[in-house]
Amino acid sequence: MFKLSQKSDYGLILLSNLAKSKGIVSVSSVARKNKLSSKFLSQIALELKKAGIVESREGASGGYALAKKAVEIKILDVLTVLDGGLVKGDCFEDDHECKCGAKEMWGDMKKQME
Repeated sequence: MFKLSQKSDYGLILLSNLAKSKGIVSVSSVARKNKLSSKFLSQIALELKKAGIVESREGASGGYALAKKAVEIKILDVLTVLDGGLVKGDCFEDDHECKCGAKEMWGDMKKQME
């Protein structure tokens, strides 16, 4: 089963909100709107900033915006920044002998996310 961590889920929600906005958005407004922890979302935003996915502006009217166009941001890059990669498991290994029959499906999904 493919399951996102809470961290990646929050990060994708943040990025989705930033993509829909036309300017700078505060983390607290995204947290309120989506009923998320503002503190946790702020930590995630900082990680995404360090990775060059978002940029920030300080001050009273500060917040975050995407550092590049939304279509240029790969989900796999976000998952790698926040969780260290996609999904760990034998089915993603080239030399794994698949017994469940889903290796091709998982491989296709990984290629699409890349």
